[in-house]
Amino acid sequence: MKIQTLAFIILLVAFTLTICRDPAGRVAVIVFFTGLGEFALGLAAVMALFQTVGSIGLARDLLEHVEAFAATIVVLTVGTAAMTGWLFIGVWCVQVSIP
Repeated sequence: MKIQTLAFIILLVAFTLTICRDPAGRVAVIVFFTGLGEFALGLAAVMALFQTVGSIGLARDLLEHVEAFAATIVVLTVGTAAMTGWLFIGVWCVQVSIP
């Protein structure tokens, strides 16, 4: 790690900690990181969904079709559960951080 990268990380942490002193800033930081996590989880879920839908088109026989549909259902279920869980964690953090 270069010294400039370390200095930049320290600067970002210092800004974040300074913003978190105020209750409104604390909520803003929590909402930002919750939105960032939702974006990352949604992007990963959509990319996995495209792969499973593509495997439906590549399936040759009935067993491969069933496997592809099951994979699609699993991706939709896990993606929805992960995003909902992350959202509830963010909401809980906001509720706890407000005095």
